[in-house]
Amino acid sequence: MSRHVPSAPPEAPAAKALPAPEALEEIAPSEPQDLPSATAFALDRALRTAEANSDPRPLAFIAERAWLNEHGHPFGWGCRGLGLGHERLILVVAARQAQTLWALEETLKSGAVCAALGAVAAPSFVATRRLDFAARAGRAQGLVLRPHPPADLSAARLRWRIGAAPSAGHPLDPRAPGAARIRAELARSRTGHGGVFLLEHDPETHGFHMAAGLADHGLAPVQAPERDAA
Repeated sequence: MSRHVPSAPPEAPAAKALPAPEALEEIAPSEPQDLPSATAFALDRALRTAEANSDPRPLAFIAERAWLNEHGHPFGWGCRGLGLGHERLILVVAARQAQTLWALEETLKSGAVCAALGAVAAPSFVATRRLDFAARAGRAQGLVLRPHPPADLSAARLRWRIGAAPSAGHPLDPRAPGAARIRAELARSRTGHGGVFLLEHDPETHGFHMAAGLADHGLAPVQAPERDAA
């Protein structure tokens, strides 16, 4: 007799490359504790887009005071680790969600920023449509950071779920953590395609890139365990 060992749940389909940036994207943590990873991904997404377009305009971070009190303000050294200096970051503090959405829309269509990241819990579909139009008008990227994976309608062309992943191995000390990694799942896109990406932080370029050894095919496929002979 032989018994079958259940295989691990399959990952979402592996993907070859991150999709091109869209005017409006939504980003949420996979779990509440993944919000810092989701924030880092959002900021990196905006910075890499600006870098590719040689766009020197600043980046705006817009959030309610209650959000900042609960989740914390952008940390200076953490932003620097992503290549975002304090001189390029504009922090806007709003009193309520309605004010956050208004400030996000006005900032995007002003043409004064390369991107604007708004921390908003539950924007309406109409509000996201306005943000999409505003981003296109201002030639900027709009990013909506939500505290939980959304299930409602949105005009965002890409929806991401971000989670922390085990760090890479240290090249000199196997007992020490290596480069930080995050797991980015494209949960929804207008094209209907999804994907999962394992991204690794590069301290030299300050950005997240496909993890070493996986750049051609996203996450490594899940291997089914071998059978045990009885």
